[in-house]
Amino acid sequence: MFAAIRSRFLRFRREVIVVAYAIRHPGTPLRWRLAGTVLILYLLSPIDLIPVVVPVLGILDDLIIVPLGLSLVVGRLPGDVRSDAEADATRIIQRYVARPLRFFLYLVVALILVWTATLWLLWWLFLSG
Repeated sequence: MFAAIRSRFLRFRREVIVVAYAIRHPGTPLRWRLAGTVLILYLLSPIDLIPVVVPVLGILDDLIIVPLGLSLVVGRLPGDVRSDAEADATRIIQRYVARPLRFFLYLVVALILVWTATLWLLWWLFLSG
C-alpha cells in the first residue's frame, strides 16, 4: 500500500513539473496550455472548489481531481512537447528534487507564500482603506 502511494506521489511530482514546462513550450496547444495553467494555479490556490470542512469530499479535489487533471493534460500533449517537457522535468528532478520529502517541503513553503501574499493583498485592498 505504501509503495503504491509513494509511486503515485512521485508520478504526481513529475507531472506537475512536466505541465509547468509544457505550458511555456511554444508547441503546446492553447487549450492544454490553459488547462495546465488553471490546474497549477488551482493547486497553489488557498481556495478549494469543495471546502475541506465537508467530510470526505473536501479532500477529494486535492487527492483525485488535480492529479487526474494533470495526468489528462500530460497524456494529451503533442509528442515533441511532451518529450521536451519530460526531459526538462527529469533534469530538474535529478538536480533539485532528488528526495520526495524535500519536494513536499518546497511545495508547502510555496503554498504558504502564495496564501500569505493572497491574504495580504486582500487585506490591503479591502481593509487598509
